[in-house]
Amino acid sequence: MTRWWRRRAAEDGGAAGTQPPQPRQAQEGGQAPRDRTAAGQPPSEPDSQGSGNPRRLVGGHITFTEVTEGRPEHEIARVELSAEEIHTMRARSAIDTLGSEHPDTLTAIRELAQVLVSIPGRGEEAVELYQHVARTQWTTLGDRHEETLRTSAELAGALHTTGQLALAETAWRDTFRAQAETLGRDHPDALHSATRLAAVLEDLGRAHEAEPLARDVLERRIRQLGRDHPDVLSSTNAHAASLLKCGRHEEAERALGALVPRLVDRYGPDHEKTIAARSNLGAVLVRLDRHAEAEQQIRAVVRSTEAALGPDHETTFTARNNLAAVLHAQERYEEAVPLLRAVLSRRAALQGDDHPITVATRDNLANVLIDAGHHAEAAELLDRCARDYRRLHGPGHPRLRAAEERLDWLRSP
Repeated sequence: MTRWWRRRAAEDGGAAGTQPPQPRQAQEGGQAPRDRTAAGQPPSEPDSQGSGNPRRLVGGHITFTEVTEGRPEHEIARVELSAEEIHTMRARSAIDTLGSEHPDTLTAIRELAQVLVSIPGRGEEAVELYQHVARTQWTTLGDRHEETLRTSAELAGALHTTGQLALAETAWRDTFRAQAETLGRDHPDALHSATRLAAVLEDLGRAHEAEPLARDVLERRIRQLGRDHPDVLSSTNAHAASLLKCGRHEEAERALGALVPRLVDRYGPDHEKTIAARSNLGAVLVRLDRHAEAEQQIRAVVRSTEAALGPDHETTFTARNNLAAVLHAQERYEEAVPLLRAVLSRRAALQGDDHPITVATRDNLANVLIDAGHHAEAAELLDRCARDYRRLHGPGHPRLRAAEERLDWLRSP
């Protein structure tokens, strides 16, 4: 049995998962990794179905009122509470009154984890909470129960978000297999898990394994939903992205060239689905050496992401990273270098200095610096990348080999 759902024993000094993790105070923040993406890669598929997408949890308020006999109630004060504060209180109360393994307590802990996973500095805590819920549900409900599978999918997503790619792959594989066997391969939850597994494989540099999964999801959704359903449009973009990463650029360009106008007509230029597809189209145009077209697409994506999502959203970072890539391809190094420096700085601050996407951005900057003639700085960055790739992927990985080869070239007399 795999152990991706267990809490690490080293954190509590005893056997894995012997005690439920206690929700921490809201002010105990810090830096933590968040979402995935790399140069030319799409944002996560905005899938509208599947157990991996919990409902959005929001904050609220507490009202203090004065009650005097013979008079109407009078509000004294109203205290606004964030979603994190509300769900921390609910989880603590449930643990204290019902115990850590009561179904209502598990629901409260899981909802707190849903909130924490999207907050910088709280991703690891969210993983611990999910692991407690998953471990308890595996024991009390069984590994194929619908609640267990729902938690397993959310835990797999949290592992991916926090950059624990090897564990995320195992988690998504186990969840996908269980959903396919119990619900069927065509069930929305199984298709969602297959899509997320493909995304992890791409982040691990194994796009050739991801592409068949993405293609299968697309074909199944077309059969079920027709070609114009929102989930089919998302799957079309995800499959095109896999084609891009496999080096099948002409196929990817044909798919995206047909998809983008449909998305613009249906959703408008600033919708997340349109932004994701245009980003991929820009990336594939760079690979095809159609740089002027690529720059036009990517600059439009940068404007849309900054307007719709803000300057510090991961999709905005991806758009700027891809703009730097097309500037690099046109040998406009004086524009590409500061753009990548800014992206690297913000990703390191928001997602962690050792997160896979931060490492990929550092690698991209080193490549531009090599061509710009700044070899000493490039060597320093590549040395750090090589250490990180060895930690993330192990010896012999293609990304590690590529970094080491460039580093050897820079250091050769």
